[in-house]
This record gives sequence, structure tokens and C-alpha cells, in this order.
Amino acid sequence: MSPKRLSPEERDRFSWQLARLLYRTTRLFGLTGVVTAIVCLSLPGATDLPAYIACVGLLVALAATLILATHRPHPLWMILSYCIGLCTICAIYIPANGQLNVATGSAISAVGAWGIGSLATILVSTRGQLFVLALGFFGTVGTILALSTGVNPRTMPLLVFVIVGWGVSTMFGLWLRSSFPRVMGRVASIGRAHNVERRATETETQRHRDARLLHDTVLATLTLLAHSGVGVAPEALRSQAESDGALLTRLRLGETPKPKASGEYTLTNTAELALGGTLEALKKRFSSMGLDINWHGSGQLGLPSTKLEAFVLAISECLENVRRHSGQKVAHVTLSDDGAIVRGVVTDAGAGFDPQAIAGGRLGFGESVVARVQDAGGSVRVFSAPGAGTTVVLEIPK
Repeated sequence: MSPKRLSPEERDRFSWQLARLLYRTTRLFGLTGVVTAIVCLSLPGATDLPAYIACVGLLVALAATLILATHRPHPLWMILSYCIGLCTICAIYIPANGQLNVATGSAISAVGAWGIGSLATILVSTRGQLFVLALGFFGTVGTILALSTGVNPRTMPLLVFVIVGWGVSTMFGLWLRSSFPRVMGRVASIGRAHNVERRATETETQRHRDARLLHDTVLATLTLLAHSGVGVAPEALRSQAESDGALLTRLRLGETPKPKASGEYTLTNTAELALGGTLEALKKRFSSMGLDINWHGSGQLGLPSTKLEAFVLAISECLENVRRHSGQKVAHVTLSDDGAIVRGVVTDAGAGFDPQAIAGGRLGFGESVVARVQDAGGSVRVFSAPGAGTTVVLEIPK
């Protein structure tokens, strides 16, 4: 992705990240040069004590100004760092009277190539900065040549190290400037693709929720009507149809009902589900349709509201299957909470069936029970055989 296609906010964020990376790199290069110079000067016989103390003091000052220049960027800090670096080179060279040893030569190389050469990393953005970079480079080389009164075999290695150090810092800064926007553009593209995928997933999830909602309400009522409402009191059927009609009206208007209990939907987000009232509503609803429910076990389940809603609605669909397919008038529901898992067991002594024969795409059980519980992080097990009744075990972890 081209940087031009980034939004202003993204460009600002990436520019800030690039600047931070450049300043951190400059600080790392510079402090490396300073530490290397101190180590070289600390070697036995490198220089006399007064010169050593003066040079170490200047190197400490150079490290402090480099940190300030990269933490609180300002041209004055950079100029001060550069000037201290040149003074350090002079402080190392002059006491030696041009008779540099390996230690002092290495210290000068470290200061010239990295101590102040690191500033080249952040001087590559504009033509003005490149001009300043060139002045700094030639100033460093000129200082070394002036101290050594020209090019000679002893100063040649110093010049090579300084040229390489400034060149590496400059190329690294240019490389970061050119590659970072492309990388950040790709990161932004990946982020947008992720957001698109997330929205698509949320849409698909909402579609499945709507399908379950319609299955649990409108389709169940239509099934009753298709069978002439056999076994269901006319008042209960009429009440259910009115509730479903109100639900369809809300859906048509673009609202998103949240289930409060099976057969009851509210447009307000409930902080918690009153389990006792919900179980009583289920019992009353199925009793009006000819199915008695015997509750066993705990009436207090420590689940979050969303998981509790999924758990109760899945149990409701299991009971609906008992009413439709078992041929029985009684169903047993056992609830338990062992502190880690909430478990519900729905049992009937009816016709039973072969669990392997259930089509994978069947909406009633596959979506309204299995998928709903799995979305809440739980699992569903079915134990049944033709003529042997059915037991469905629903488990949801806390």
C-alpha cells in the first residue's frame, strides 16, 4: 500500500513511530561509540591520568547530550553533542603530540565514527538536513586532518573508520526512511482486512442468532398452527402468536431483541437473569402446551447473563423437542453447579431416536442447542436410542 493512501491519522501515527525509531537508533549508535572510547582509554598505558580524566569527562558529557538530543529533540542539543565530540577528539589527540597508540587511535575512531557520526541517522529527511550532515562529516574529517597536519599512515585508519561510520549511519537512516512507510502501509492494510473480516464474522454471528430466535419463536408457533394446535390451549396459542407478531414487528423496524426467557423477549439489556422466574415461565409455557416439567437440583446457577441466557434457551429447545417428538407428557430437567461447570440434564422416557441420524444442518437441534451452547464455551452430549427415551446433557463452564 502506498503511503499516500494512508489516512491522516495513520500517517501521523507512523511518522511518530518512524521518528522514535530513528532517535533510538541514533542514541544506540552514539552511546556505543562513547562506551567503546571509554574502554579504549581505560586500557593501561593509553594516556596519562590528567588527559584520561578530561577525556572521560567529555565523553560523559557527550553521552548526556546525545540522550537529551534523542529524548527531547532540538537542534541545539545536536550542535552541542557535535561540538563536544570534536573537543573530545582534540583532547585525546593533543596530549599524545601526534603519537597515537592503538588505544587512543581506536578511541578517536569510536568518537568520530559513532559518537558524533550517529547523528547522520536522523539528518536524512530534507535537503537542509543533508546539507548539515555533509558539514558535520567534513568538519569531523577536517578536524582529524588538521590535528595530524595532513594525511599520513597513522591517520589513514582513523579517516577510514570515520568515513565508514558516517556512511553506515547515513545509509541506515535513508533505509529506514524509505522502507518504514511501506511496512506501515502493509500493517495498515492488514488491520483494515482484519476489521472487514471481524465485521463479516459479527454479521454472520448475528444472522445465526436471528435464525435461532426465529426458530425458537415464530417457526415453533407456525408448526403448532400446521398441526392445528393439537394439545395446546387456544389461549396459550393466541398469546404465543401475539408475542411472535410483536417480535417480527421489532425485527422489521431494525431492533435487536435480547432473549430474557424462552417465549419472552425484551429490547433492554438485562444485567442479570432471574433464573427462578425463567424456570417458572418455562414450566408455565410448556404446561399450557401439554408438557409437564419436573425440575430437580439447584435453582441458583453462577453464570454470567449471556451464558445463562444461552443455557436456558438451549434447555427450552430441548423441551420443545420433547414436546414434539417424544410422545410423552412429562420431561425431567436436572440442574447442577459444581463450582466450575453448570450442567443441565433433560430427560424423557419417550420414543427416542438414533443420534447419528440427525442431519448436521438441522436448525432445531444443531443451531438452537449445540451451536448456542458451543458459542458460550460449553458442550452438548446426547444419549438416545429408538424406544429407549432421550437424555441431553448440556455443560457450560463458568
